[in-house]
Amino acid sequence: MIKKIHVLSFLCAFLAVSLLSSALFSRLFQQGAVILTGNEPKEQRVIVIDAGHGGIDGGTSGSDGTPEKELNLAIAKKLAALFTVSGYTVIQTREDDRSLAAPDAPKGHVKQSDLDARLEVLTKHPNSLFLSIHMNAYQGTPCRGLQVWYSQNNEASAEYALTVQSGVKAYLQQDNHRKIKAATSSIYLLKKAINPAILIECGFLSNEEECEKLKNEEYQKALALAIFASLHQKMRCNT
Repeated sequence: MIKKIHVLSFLCAFLAVSLLSSALFSRLFQQGAVILTGNEPKEQRVIVIDAGHGGIDGGTSGSDGTPEKELNLAIAKKLAALFTVSGYTVIQTREDDRSLAAPDAPKGHVKQSDLDARLEVLTKHPNSLFLSIHMNAYQGTPCRGLQVWYSQNNEASAEYALTVQSGVKAYLQQDNHRKIKAATSSIYLLKKAINPAILIECGFLSNEEECEKLKNEEYQKALALAIFASLHQKMRCNT
């Protein structure tokens, strides 16, 4: 059900090559933010990447009907490939469009069963960093931009959240002035997580312009790269 991504898989190789040709990748590579050595970092080398929602749970949606679950998965896969080619062990909670709920979950408890299954994956890897990928929505407003929430159960969570928030601002969204936020009890996985855990709201599907960007594969690559580069640089500095 849950599979580790193989380091030399075709997907990783293809994605790495395609990103190498991008202007953002070239700039970050020159700055030393991206180094694909396959040998580092020595600590915290396990990354659990959670593509939010899936299956019957589509999450929020854009004004054109684009379901959040599809965009979450697309960005999660790109992130997973980048971490994998850099030598991390990557665990994805889902690699296709499905719910993780138990087949026999009672009606009305399917969502909770799905969340419990994701939490189980996380708890099996206590030394991992948990990244949950989501999309935001706030109807009737022009809200836009990535924002990161962090678990209050591990002090490192806030550091990782700030790393992503500031990194994406520097690399991709210079006009993004959003601040990181401590997760409330409404974010179940961050409430229960003991290891470092953050939830990344990649943008607002309720904003038509941003929704179009988030649907664009090149923008997805750039966003995944900005998130990866931020975290990878921090982890290298910590070793």
